[in-house]
Amino acid sequence: MSLPIQLALVPDGVKVDPADLTRVASALSKQVQRDFAPIWGVDATVDPFLKLEDVPSDYWPMVVLPNVQGAAGYHEDKDGQPFAVIQYGQNWSLTASHECLEMLGDPWGRRLRIGDIPQQAASLVPDQKRVRFLVEVCDPSESGQFGYQVNGMLVSDFYTPEFFDPVKVAGLRYSFTGAIDEPRKVLDGGYISWENPLTREWWQLRMFPDEFSSATPHVLNLSKKTVFEKLRATTNLRSAIDRVTLNPPYQTGVGVMMAQTTRARAMASAAAQKSRAQEIRAAIRAVMGPGKIKAESVKTASSTRVMAKRSTVKRSTRKRRG
Repeated sequence: MSLPIQLALVPDGVKVDPADLTRVASALSKQVQRDFAPIWGVDATVDPFLKLEDVPSDYWPMVVLPNVQGAAGYHEDKDGQPFAVIQYGQNWSLTASHECLEMLGDPWGRRLRIGDIPQQAASLVPDQKRVRFLVEVCDPSESGQFGYQVNGMLVSDFYTPEFFDPVKVAGLRYSFTGAIDEPRKVLDGGYISWENPLTREWWQLRMFPDEFSSATPHVLNLSKKTVFEKLRATTNLRSAIDRVTLNPPYQTGVGVMMAQTTRARAMASAAAQKSRAQEIRAAIRAVMGPGKIKAESVKTASSTRVMAKRSTVKRSTRKRRG
């Protein structure tokens, strides 16, 4: 049995309500265990910590910052251990989920899968047929409109291993929510990256307008049009691609209706948790009984007085001897 991966969700330089931090970490842990692990075969936990100094050194940190300044996504420390940077803001649980699942799906940022070029890109780069895709499980359906909720928290959709299948098969699920309905399809606001094995250049299909093109979709040669190759020389594939893919924040896809639904479910979850806490406290009182609680309180107070009296006697004795 392999050891589980342990992830730490921790703020740094930003004030995050500890209760909110715990709720997001719990939602991510549940998403990993219930939804992601059975599909991708990954065993992992997600635990909240209040500061980086509290994080055990063998955990993989997901650090929540007030401003990531273009550094959002996956990185490695000097020992090659992964960590992620997450920008704090409205619906930040969606971003945290995205980074959490992508870190688990490709811990070292360089996992590749062979497949046919996406149909959306076939007419844009007709000379490319079979390519090598970087495994980034959330990117094709990363927009908030395709997310779903766990414990009232908004989390990211993710594709399944069947996403790279050659043809569509009825009954197969290509992403967890079903939003992706055929292999290698990229949804609005998403993207996918691949290497052309003949030229060794890296490309990207983008389903959003950017500084290179206002067309949707469009294909970008990362090797020629960006600093991707320079970054790649000093880091792994995923980190380099994250740095040159300045796509709109995931939260921009969260519509008014979804935002309202998310808030309503979060409030309902909080109310249910409060009610459950009251039930547990009532059960504790029933087990212990008010008489036992009072007796223990009296016993504790009495013991405290006795200890204080003994301490006073000892001090007085020492003074007389002196």
